[in-house]
Amino acid sequence: MILIRPEVRMYAAFARLNYKPWYALAEFVDNSLQSALSNMDRLRVVSQGPYRLQVDIDIGTDSIEVRDNAAGIHEHEYARAFLPASPPADTSGLSEFGLGLKAAASWFARQWSVRTSSLGEPIERTITFDIPKIVETNSEHLEPVERTVCANDHFTTVSLRDLQVRLRGRTIGKIKDHLQSIYRVFLRDGLLELRLNGETLAYDPPTFLQAPFYATPTNEPVTWRKEIELDLGDGHRVRGWAAILARASVANAGFAMFRRRRLIQGSHGDGYRPEVIFGKPNKFIYQRLIGEFEIEGFSVSHTKDGIQWEDWEEDILNWLKEKLDDEPLPLLDQAANYRARASIIQDMVQEATWDTRQAIAQHLPPIIDEQINAAPNEAPLPRALDELESELARSEQVELHLDHAHRHWVINVELMSDISREAWFEIAENVTDSDSTRIHIRVNLAHPFMVRFISPDADELVPFTRLAAGLAIAEITAREVGVRQAGTLRMNFNQILRSALSGPIQRGEIRHAEQRQPSDPDNRIASR
Repeated sequence: MILIRPEVRMYAAFARLNYKPWYALAEFVDNSLQSALSNMDRLRVVSQGPYRLQVDIDIGTDSIEVRDNAAGIHEHEYARAFLPASPPADTSGLSEFGLGLKAAASWFARQWSVRTSSLGEPIERTITFDIPKIVETNSEHLEPVERTVCANDHFTTVSLRDLQVRLRGRTIGKIKDHLQSIYRVFLRDGLLELRLNGETLAYDPPTFLQAPFYATPTNEPVTWRKEIELDLGDGHRVRGWAAILARASVANAGFAMFRRRRLIQGSHGDGYRPEVIFGKPNKFIYQRLIGEFEIEGFSVSHTKDGIQWEDWEEDILNWLKEKLDDEPLPLLDQAANYRARASIIQDMVQEATWDTRQAIAQHLPPIIDEQINAAPNEAPLPRALDELESELARSEQVELHLDHAHRHWVINVELMSDISREAWFEIAENVTDSDSTRIHIRVNLAHPFMVRFISPDADELVPFTRLAAGLAIAEITAREVGVRQAGTLRMNFNQILRSALSGPIQRGEIRHAEQRQPSDPDNRIASR
């Protein structure tokens, strides 16, 4: 009989954890790995030769099963293994909090069971958790079912049923990418064979830039990769390598931070990119710098998806930045300034289309629904824009005089900064009786879109200002030829820019909801 009190209701609370599916599944793989690592000599003996841990994850419509050939759950560990928040005696491995299996299983499913046979014990045990029933009856004990087996049998199978988090479609692909990223070290070393729905997972290593230093292009090419180690004292250490990708890639760039050889932060498509090192998303360093670092002496979050840096992070990043740019391989300098002339345009086109597609798919559908149902904007342009309050905003203006089509045009372009204003650009038009037209175009530099994509050197300011001016003048000429609802375009554009295209790409999953498939007629715009 297994005691599960006094934290019976904790099992129901696990359903509210902020897991991502791949990190939840990783809890089961962690247990399998730790079991194998702790019993490696015995497993090699019973295998009569080389031993490799095999973990199979099968995901069905309303079930998930995780099987391994590790050493199983030993009798003296069995009761503790199913008691919430009861860590093992040895917390130096991948199992340290005493939460992983219970939390992940209860997050995924309302009913789950564990069937295990421990190496050297002639007994197979199966325990079943029906979470709603346990909470309803306030059960304090569970009785495992036992049967006699061969003492050399060794495995654990976790079965999840009545899922409250269902996995399908593109989520399965993301799980594959993340799992082979999280366990890349064990896969690379040959210790682990990990299969997802029968497919063997493998991590493809990146290709590094081989080129001369950008300032001396006639020199011999070198491989832009270096080893880095920071010994911080008191058992705190960061060691690994950093490099420049041969081809820029937002999805692949960034640092991967490991602890005990298992990735904690910076998985596939979500690399750890502190701005003090990587800068803004539109910079080459952000898209080309890559690295893997093993950290020692630091704790991790209970879901093992974040490092608890305490007060160290700022110092570590500053020291790391210095190391990255040390001679003879100044990685940051090279990543920022090297140009692969034949491929750079193609690289940037691919990244731009990928990023925009993700932003549209994740943020745009509800905005489109709102705009389609909204009344069109038929209001005439104001004769003048309201005055700015000098304490809240600052601005720069330039005025252009132009004679065209028997009319004198005065075009005023104003760049201002005011976080309280919703619109990215505003326009006003004042037509006088003397065949003179005054146009006022105002662009807000404090708009979230500008804050996110304008770099410190403001290289992008000129094209963005031209774009705003072009949109404003196009609306005015449309009104000139009789388009009554021309203001609707500006109104909708400003809303889309703020609400859908200014924020970062969310790479996590939305719980209890799946993204619409392209075949869904309500998703036609997002899937084009």
